[in-house]
Amino acid sequence: MATTKAGQEGTNTGLNVNDTGVIEDAIQTEVDYLIRDPKHEHEKPYEIRYDPGGVIPETNMSDETRPILVHDFRPFQNCQSFSEYGFSSARIECAVKSTEFDDEQKVKEVYYPEIKKLMWQRFPGAAEIKILEHGLRKRHEQFPTRDNEEFFETLQPSRIAHMDFSIESAARTACAAFNMGPNQYRRLLTVNIWKSFQGPGNDWPLALCDWRSIDRRSESVVVDVVYHNRFTENESLYYSPNHKWYYFKDLGDDEVILFQQTDSTIEGGGGVAHVSFFNPKADKNAAPRASIELRAFVFYV
Repeated sequence: MATTKAGQEGTNTGLNVNDTGVIEDAIQTEVDYLIRDPKHEHEKPYEIRYDPGGVIPETNMSDETRPILVHDFRPFQNCQSFSEYGFSSARIECAVKSTEFDDEQKVKEVYYPEIKKLMWQRFPGAAEIKILEHGLRKRHEQFPTRDNEEFFETLQPSRIAHMDFSIESAARTACAAFNMGPNQYRRLLTVNIWKSFQGPGNDWPLALCDWRSIDRRSESVVVDVVYHNRFTENESLYYSPNHKWYYFKDLGDDEVILFQQTDSTIEGGGGVAHVSFFNPKADKNAAPRASIELRAFVFYV
């Protein structure tokens, strides 16, 4: 198949493009989006993350599987990637071994300071940087064939495109967790820091959507996430063929991905939708995906 170089009429990116205009290293895959439902015009989308005992449905939402094209972000990354796309990668000196991320105390005492050091380097003008929490996901060999969270001991890769916070829930969380009310800062960023630790192979990697390709008013919706003793909000995404998806191929043990979830100075929050995806080009002998994700709050005064 004949190939050309992308950008011959503009900036030459050195990317091979096939006869259909698709970059040859791009991945054709599928992910889940929220289905548009007329009832959400008068009933807020929600999901309950405990057993309500049949009193009310656990959710009033449905998902649909849609095809997407995911590009390797390596050729596109530059020093302005975080501000332009909403995400970038960075290198760190990680003293926590892959077998030690289950040790919550070690993660908090060793890995958190490593991430905070990186965050101060990336956001030197901030007044405060706080780590809210972290979560682990480890893909079971039977996922997604057996897609039942109760069967698995750990969280599995998330297959629905989403943002972790709404702009309102980010502000509420800042107040509840860090006693930082909106009158105490002029700008709040929430940033996720994601790292895989299963080794090479690109099994079920993380896809990130260029935040500029999302029409926030028509393509995202705030969702109530209800626990037995509290609630928060995240955002789900409706499908659009205009969404531009990327991933970081061959993410190294010394690399993390930083991606924005909210910015209080941007209307709608400006978050980066993200989702895990089946990678048909993954190495056949790749270990199942394992990852850790931290949520950081960056305050400017």
